[in-house]
Amino acid sequence: MPFRVEITRRAEADALEAADYIAQDSRVAAARWFAELYAAIESLGEMPERHAVIPELGLRHEYRSLHHYSHRVVYRVDHDQEAVYVVRIYHGARRALAERDVRE
Repeated sequence: MPFRVEITRRAEADALEAADYIAQDSRVAAARWFAELYAAIESLGEMPERHAVIPELGLRHEYRSLHHYSHRVVYRVDHDQEAVYVVRIYHGARRALAERDVRE
């Protein structure tokens, strides 16, 4: 049975900000990037642990990372709730993640 996938408001805002940035060069590319991003996120419902644990985070929850072009989709898997929570979407060239970046 697939896991439910939920995207936090913060992650939604991250995605919209990135799409807006891409749209400055090409609205078509931004729309394609956004559609592909959400398809990749929805795919996390099947085998959500297929992506690596983020090594720079030593937090209470185990966070994983899905790479989408130059962006990282940061999420955690909750087996008890059978859910995947997407908490951040950010450009991979940014500094390493810190605890404050993934607070839900």
